[in-house]
Amino acid sequence: NLYYLTQVFFPTFLDLPHDHYFTDSECSYYAVSKNSTDMCSVRPSRHWCLLAEIVAEQSWPLRPMYLVKDTTGQTFLAAFHYNDRTLFSEVWKKGLVGSTICVMYANFHQFVDGQVGARLEEPESVKILPFGLEELITASELFQGPCSSPVTCALCGGGASKRCSRCSTVFYCSQICQARDWKAKHKNECTVIQQMKKWSEFNWDQYDAYRGFTGNAINLQATSFMLIQYSFQTSAQITRALHQQVFPFHFLQRTSGSHSRTYS
Repeated sequence: NLYYLTQVFFPTFLDLPHDHYFTDSECSYYAVSKNSTDMCSVRPSRHWCLLAEIVAEQSWPLRPMYLVKDTTGQTFLAAFHYNDRTLFSEVWKKGLVGSTICVMYANFHQFVDGQVGARLEEPESVKILPFGLEELITASELFQGPCSSPVTCALCGGGASKRCSRCSTVFYCSQICQARDWKAKHKNECTVIQQMKKWSEFNWDQYDAYRGFTGNAINLQATSFMLIQYSFQTSAQITRALHQQVFPFHFLQRTSGSHSRTYS
């Protein structure tokens, strides 16, 4: 369930890998290798997702910025740095206080003014859910997979034969109860259950493809997270160079398809 995932694959903010340097912590998130052309490739070794509830909107006219908190109550800044600024209107529409921002492959970032937080650059890696962290965890408990015991109506508790066509998890005795429960609470919890189902479709321990929120996984062969043009003879030398910060981590480039970006 989500509680287990929160401990393992949904790290807290302070446990995120840094985007400016490589330490032992980053080695638990990334795998380093060298190809035949002496290009050092750094890719995720597994999947992870940051969950952060919006506490307050930060006053900034150029881009959406929020004060958020993680599952431990740690507060930090979440700043949207999309290249396509036309997407900001949708972020402002959904980014209400009490909503939860989900960020796949999030990193710990230090901004130029000294604040720390998450710099959100990839629209496909971000999703905003319309409820807080406690509601998220509570709703996720409804997702338990196939149920062999007799089911009951989620609203009145009577015998149920109908189920929600969207999540296929919550049952009802009639369309009346279903309509009432949809307005009362299921509209929000249904979104969580559907997301939980998508998260359960792949192995979080093994990075096989870029798993964003666009509905399609990006093939591993088409996505290289960082490429560094340095010559190393062995993987051990690569890892040692990373630890000794021979080059700063924020110079590493991420390439996906035909576009490339540099973290800064």
